[in-house]
Amino acid sequence: MKFAIIDDEKKATDLIETYITEFVTENHFEIQIRVFHNPVEFLESYTKDYDLVFLDVEMPGLNGIETAKELRHMDSNVVIMFITNMAQYAIHGYEVEAVDYVLKPLSYADFEMKVQKALRYIARNEDANVKLCTKDGMVHLAVSDIYYIEVRSHYLIYHTTREEYMVRGVMKETEEQFAKYHFARCSHGYLINLKYVQSVNGNIVTVAGEEITLSRSKKNNFMEAFARYIGGMQR
Repeated sequence: MKFAIIDDEKKATDLIETYITEFVTENHFEIQIRVFHNPVEFLESYTKDYDLVFLDVEMPGLNGIETAKELRHMDSNVVIMFITNMAQYAIHGYEVEAVDYVLKPLSYADFEMKVQKALRYIARNEDANVKLCTKDGMVHLAVSDIYYIEVRSHYLIYHTTREEYMVRGVMKETEEQFAKYHFARCSHGYLINLKYVQSVNGNIVTVAGEEITLSRSKKNNFMEAFARYIGGMQR
């Protein structure tokens, strides 16, 4: 895995780097760490192979919130964790889908707990692929590219970031197949990738700009699944 630390204070980056080293030693895996004291330098050199970015909120020039917004334009999957002196800044994390925030001064116990949470988010971002047998031939599709799956008669319609694919299939079996990838049924006819849920308002779920009805019979289970996803919990 690859982590980045962005903070204008060397004392802060040194402490986080020490904590990461201690964490990986205790948990027996390897992490590559890159440290930046200038957020512009980080953005200009950014490559989409980072798993976790620690980002100080209060920096001169381009602050952490602005940096996170720019980062999200480049990478929708990388896990972001803010570092801040004041908890009220954490509300801005929702705008950029930050996993959490760490309060200064950092304690190792708190840091360790937050990193464990971040690792759960990283694990759910690890991609998997499925093969779809369409009328036009076999399609290899990344699970993370699927917005939702819709059932029509004896066919399943895969709504994706690329296009729609129609295959013969049974929704119940597909639901079981995709459960480990954080998909949940919002009604008899729709299986949704929770990653793309933008809002739940009453009985309407907005997914990648589309409004889908949340049925009464599925609502409790769907909301529980969504809460677990938002909380970064494993199924």
